[in-house]
Amino acid sequence: MREFIEAAAELRPVLERNQAAGDRDRRLTDEAMAAMRDAGVFRMFVPRDLGGLDLDVHTAVLATAELAKGDPSAAWVVMILGAGDLLAGRFSEDVQHEIYAEGPDTHVCTVLTPRATAERVDGGWRLNGEWFPSSGCLHAAWALVGFPVGENDLRVALIPVSELQIKDTWFTTGMRATGSNLMVGENVFVPDERVLDTVGELVGGTPLLPSVLTYMIGPYLGTAQAALDHVVAQADKRPVSFTTYLRQSDSPAFQLAVAEAAAKIDVAGLLARSCAEMVSAPLDLRTRARIRLHASHAVRQCGDAVDALVSAHGAAAVAESSPLNVYMRDMQTALRHAMISPTMSLEAFGRVLLGVEPNITPLI
Repeated sequence: MREFIEAAAELRPVLERNQAAGDRDRRLTDEAMAAMRDAGVFRMFVPRDLGGLDLDVHTAVLATAELAKGDPSAAWVVMILGAGDLLAGRFSEDVQHEIYAEGPDTHVCTVLTPRATAERVDGGWRLNGEWFPSSGCLHAAWALVGFPVGENDLRVALIPVSELQIKDTWFTTGMRATGSNLMVGENVFVPDERVLDTVGELVGGTPLLPSVLTYMIGPYLGTAQAALDHVVAQADKRPVSFTTYLRQSDSPAFQLAVAEAAAKIDVAGLLARSCAEMVSAPLDLRTRARIRLHASHAVRQCGDAVDALVSAHGAAAVAESSPLNVYMRDMQTALRHAMISPTMSLEAFGRVLLGVEPNITPLI
């Protein structure tokens, strides 16, 4: 699917042109959304019989990385909505047809954190809760939200966004255009057919969650690569302050810094490919935990690369007019996503490796 990746890369100018407006308004612009919709990037994981592309995970990672080079927030929204499509694929055919009744560009946002109370009622569940951060909710028709059942059971409800309230709470330093606001549900009825058991559907016996974790690498990978491209492009134009180097590119210290950053980005890309290959085969618990570990490590490599590049480039990186300012702020915000936490993923894999039970999370 090289053509699809190239089509995503061709969106970079329009995403760059709209990045500042999205950052200012804390939501993606209509022009950016329309351009991505026309290119088919919102159909990557929608089934073919519903008008989607049903792409493999690695192609989706690389395409989303290309979007991040234009605007990390745009890539993040595409990734979150794509993850929603992956989860939507676990529902019955009837429910899937309900979701995509208006076409394959229907958006499904996802917040799995179970900040809710649930009451069992005839034919389903009645929910009251708050879910955040809800990336992509401003563009979504449906929301997948987590809710607890008992002490250790987590389930996921599919709710029309029209039945929820969206509160304007997303005031952040980075990933501002994702519009990751707070969704509130009050006495929302969810029929049984629109509820998933996370252990049965998200975790046990399926590659779903490992696929989502692998796909998450895309925005980080593209953001880091964009930072590297910018720093390299400027290296012949900038001196190393308070030294005799008139060009950064002549400095061995600078050369080492950009080489090390490039190596980290390469490692992240290789891990993305490896994870994508693993999810295409049957997965035991250790492999699932290893995918979570590798995805988190790939993300950390991207974050470390951007940090190194900002330091090598110099103080100009913090200027609002610098693209590095965007990459730095967005990367630092994205690195705080709980699902991709390196420390939690290390602990989860260590427990599997050592046979320590129970694990710290069922989401492996």
